[in-house]
Amino acid sequence: MELDGDYQVVDFKGKSQMGDFISMMSKTESFNENVTSIAIIRDADNNFDSVANEIKYTLKSVFSAKSIENGEVKEFEDINIGFYIMPGPGKNGELEDLVLSSLQENEIFSEVCVYLEKLKTITKPANEQSIFSYPRKESKAKLQIYFSSMKESDPRMGLSAQRSYVDFKHTSFEDLIRFIKSM
Repeated sequence: MELDGDYQVVDFKGKSQMGDFISMMSKTESFNENVTSIAIIRDADNNFDSVANEIKYTLKSVFSAKSIENGEVKEFEDINIGFYIMPGPGKNGELEDLVLSSLQENEIFSEVCVYLEKLKTITKPANEQSIFSYPRKESKAKLQIYFSSMKESDPRMGLSAQRSYVDFKHTSFEDLIRFIKSM
């Protein structure tokens, strides 16, 4: 995915650390001198609304930014501020689910799903006698199996995306890309 302009991606070291990290970062001299936009991009996990409320609270506390909704960018005190929750508006899940939504018509991916459905029936918890367990995070497992079928196989999402194994032109990514470009 090609983007114009200067972007810096900063990992806030865990979802539970987000508020403290953003607060601390916003108080640094380099932040005040250099930052023109701030975007928070996070997984919804099991509760989109809870994550949205947590982000809104953080943005209000740190930047006095009010009335921002998922996917929106608003200007507050000369800084564009916004957030986007993956896999998309109102949906529970994570980045992997967003990527999986772009693979629904892919023949290899459909076979990955067939394999995992079979695996589900012969591993724990469905089969308590098995020494194997079904993957705890099904979406991550699906992507790792899918990426393992590529010429230069690697289960890591970032590397696989860099190798163009993720089609960012797919309609599944339109909202996220539009949000990033609006920053």
